[in-house]
Amino acid sequence: MSSTSSAGSYRAVLTIPHAAATFGAALTGRLAFGVLPLALLFTVQEATGSFTAAGSAVACFGLSSILMPFKARVIDRFGPARTLPVLATATAAPLAALALLAWSGVTASAPYLLLSIFFGVCAPPLGPVMRMLWRSLTANTALLERAYSLDSACEETLYLAGPVITGAIVATAFPAAALLAAAGLLFGGTLALCATPVVRSTRSAVSAEPLSWSLGPLRSRRFSALATIILITAAGTGIAVTTVAARAQEHGNPGAAGYLEAALAAGSVLGGLAWGQRKHKRPASTQLTGLILVLAAGIALAATAENLVVLGIVMAAAGLAVVPLFIVSYLASDKLVPEHQRTEASTWVNTANNLGTAAGSTTAGLLVDHGTTTSTFLAGAVILGVAAAMAKPLLR
Repeated sequence: MSSTSSAGSYRAVLTIPHAAATFGAALTGRLAFGVLPLALLFTVQEATGSFTAAGSAVACFGLSSILMPFKARVIDRFGPARTLPVLATATAAPLAALALLAWSGVTASAPYLLLSIFFGVCAPPLGPVMRMLWRSLTANTALLERAYSLDSACEETLYLAGPVITGAIVATAFPAAALLAAAGLLFGGTLALCATPVVRSTRSAVSAEPLSWSLGPLRSRRFSALATIILITAAGTGIAVTTVAARAQEHGNPGAAGYLEAALAAGSVLGGLAWGQRKHKRPASTQLTGLILVLAAGIALAATAENLVVLGIVMAAAGLAVVPLFIVSYLASDKLVPEHQRTEASTWVNTANNLGTAAGSTTAGLLVDHGTTTSTFLAGAVILGVAAAMAKPLLR
């Protein structure tokens, strides 16, 4: 029997009652996270005159995302309708305050760093919440995998569109206006999401466990194995993405790095949409192994691509596996943890990816400084090979 078969179009997902309105509201709020990094960087740099302060502000925002699983735990416990408006308000207010500080001519970096930490800590986990809602919307259907495919592909597209929107605002107005736009998108999109019937009717899968700083779903051996595989895979991918920028700089065209990363993202979107139109019958461990090997092969081939156009084509081909990796991981996490931990488990997948990417980027910088871009690409491919070798035995 074939391991895949046709699953139809995405129309069936979007014609589920309330699905289109709910998804549209969630995407509006999530677009803020595509706009925010560049808007924050430009705003703090212009206000303080320091790229060090600007980079530190973005880092503070990024590092605070480590608390995302605990916020998801609160949502799993109390439901999105009660928690999301509080988080959205607590995020939008410091974003607006940061923009006002910049307009007021405050040049000290400390207030910007503190506000960046604060709104990072409070930022609502809209992606995991939307996946919670997809589980509710697709209940008693076979559409969950297709819904996750659509969701992941659209999320990747938002991270392509966000910097373009920021650039347009900065070019026609000023950086702080882009920051206010991010605050408005986040606040408005989150409140619109909470006003949808599916959120109002969603009740948390109440756990008897009190809220705590425990490991939650990571206490499951197989789920912690999945998170480890995602972290290692992200480290290999992070090495490759950073090395792409170094390769572009070697060719005297650092600006091409943006186009090369866009090629990777475009391939990722196409791969995710194609993946969701098939029904997959192989075990998650087999799917993960195959997808990671595709990514590893693409990164290894990138090591030989001296021409930037060829490198872009190779990165687009490698990217075909990225969104499917997340889709399989989200579906696997749903099966590996109790119902009341599923939103948090989904968030741990993202957190493991973020931590792995950060580690990979740092490693790539060291390897490029002390070696070549070719050897650094190959190091990323080897790490991905290790992740592929681990997937099947750990998740069996």
